[in-house]
Amino acid sequence: MFKDKLYLYIKLMRLNSPIGILLLLWPPFWVIACTNNGEIYNFISLIFLIGVITTRTIGCVINDFFDKKFDSKVYRTKDRPYASNLINKKEVIFIFGVLSIINLSLLFFLNTKTIYIALFAIIFIVTYPLTKRFIKAPQIFLGVAFSISTLMAYTSIANKYPNDITWIFFFATLVWVTMFDTMYAMSDKRDDLKIGINSTAILFGDKDKFIIGVLQCIFYLIFMYIGYLKEYGSTFFFFLIMAIGVGVYNQVLIKNREPKFCIMAFKNNQYVGLLIFLGIYGEYLL
Repeated sequence: MFKDKLYLYIKLMRLNSPIGILLLLWPPFWVIACTNNGEIYNFISLIFLIGVITTRTIGCVINDFFDKKFDSKVYRTKDRPYASNLINKKEVIFIFGVLSIINLSLLFFLNTKTIYIALFAIIFIVTYPLTKRFIKAPQIFLGVAFSISTLMAYTSIANKYPNDITWIFFFATLVWVTMFDTMYAMSDKRDDLKIGINSTAILFGDKDKFIIGVLQCIFYLIFMYIGYLKEYGSTFFFFLIMAIGVGVYNQVLIKNREPKFCIMAFKNNQYVGLLIFLGIYGEYLL
């Protein structure tokens, strides 16, 4: 009985599918590596690692809580524990409370400036699941929620409010998240249209692949600019070119808008984030 419940809780938090953690992990670690001259083996990095895991799990729990009725009508999500009534509302609220306590306790290890930004981020994390009902492009809202981690990463290291290059990282992350979450939304487009919720995949219509391509170009150009500003060398640009290659492959995957290939393209962005991180980290390591 306990093992069965534990497995359901793991599924609720999506710990059995860590792709979201990996996608959320890279933006703050881009900034930590860049700001701290490649020094990532420190207490701040540990706090952000734990924070990424708890933030993502909190987001999943909130999403399932608000979207129970929607999830039960979507093929990909109908078997989620709360949507299929395998766990009840009290259990979901309890798990949310425990995760929130852990997450908020991490703020005690960060400076005041970072805490201020984190409190702002909480608003986006909690309200994001509701935006699909009212905002035509909820992926942009999610992008902001993701991107705030870049600002927190800088202030936690420098104890200063974000500088110009950190805001560039913020904008790059916003573009990246909007792009890859549109790929994700393409897989649910038919169901989303039936139940009446919004996504950029619906908003962009037949131009979805083209707009994703434009967003990819903007994203990679931003990192070329970051490389120029930081005077990075061949190591950074080697990994950036590899990341661009993944982006091109993702365009091939979404060519026919088949849901399983759209999900594959979405997941492949974890490698884009990793490769860019290796490029930044490698500049200071080599």
